[in-house]
Amino acid sequence: MKFSAVVQILSGAVAVSAAAVKPGERVPFIDSFETITLQEAQEKAADDPGFRVMKAMLAHDEAEANETVSGLIGRAEVEDRGPGCTNPAIRVEWRNMRPADRRSFVTAIRCLMDKPTTGIAPPARNRYEELVWVHQQMTANVHMAGSFLPWHRYYVHTFSRLLRNECGYSAPFPWWDETRDAGNFAASGLFTGEYFGSLPQAVNGQGTCINNGAFAGKLLHIGPGSSNVERCLSRGERRDLTAQVNSNFVNTCNSRTAYADMRECNEFGPHAYGHNGIGPVMSEVAGSPGDPIFFMHHAFIDRMWKVWQNQAQWRWTTISGCAAPGRNGQPCPPLTLDTVLTTRGIKPDVRVRDILDTEAAFLCYKYDY
Repeated sequence: MKFSAVVQILSGAVAVSAAAVKPGERVPFIDSFETITLQEAQEKAADDPGFRVMKAMLAHDEAEANETVSGLIGRAEVEDRGPGCTNPAIRVEWRNMRPADRRSFVTAIRCLMDKPTTGIAPPARNRYEELVWVHQQMTANVHMAGSFLPWHRYYVHTFSRLLRNECGYSAPFPWWDETRDAGNFAASGLFTGEYFGSLPQAVNGQGTCINNGAFAGKLLHIGPGSSNVERCLSRGERRDLTAQVNSNFVNTCNSRTAYADMRECNEFGPHAYGHNGIGPVMSEVAGSPGDPIFFMHHAFIDRMWKVWQNQAQWRWTTISGCAAPGRNGQPCPPLTLDTVLTTRGIKPDVRVRDILDTEAAFLCYKYDY
């Protein structure tokens, strides 16, 4: 789906009944995320030195891989990390978390949903929906552009701080290695009656209102698109789509040398397939954080970027591309280290330079693997 089509959806061209949908009822998908195929990603990457490294390693051609890596390192500007993060927090893969910590995590999310609004987002009915509203308002600026990864990194961080500061969550922040569940997300251990609730298979292109787990019967009020229509939290796995969130696709994206190429592959590849494969709520761009699994998915996407960054130290301190999509034939504003990232008053604005390296002072976290 092209950006113009996304704007059409965001302008409210989505017909949804204003009546709340009963738990167990079927809900149609809204495919808002543009995708590329793995073949397209590989064809675009074919001439990239990083892709040649990956192919050589898979073919066990150590000499070719080392030669290409040496060439890349020779061009990299290596910089030291800034001070201030001597003991980074560890984001822990869901299966590595203690059961008690998993329960505490979903309880803290429910706490945000039960907290009253602060008034910054009139359509929101609770504190959690204020965060969903931020994503709705920012969608047109932080997708299909270089700002996609930095902004969502700060957005997930903001969510984590709300859980800790306002709902007392003190355990590690989790992430979900979706490549281990490609083609069967429902078997991941997240979608149970104890945690996030079910992920039933889609039936005739429709999902189902969720009636178990911590968010059973939850009604949403932000979205779809730019509208604010009461509807249920619904899911329906399309396994042909979740099957695309696999290690081969991730490695292909992370083999790209240029940030812009990696970001495009990430956003339209594993990121888009993860959203579209879980919908209906997750497959609708603006209101997708209405399903709390959004933050597990985006922690996975952030970790994917982090792995790419760690392949060369200059990636901790450099970025390029567009801060937002160009419109009406005008060039896009450039993405720089001083580009401002905002959560519309939920937390103070920051600059890209503040969040580019997760192991610098401001964020100070890393992943368990």
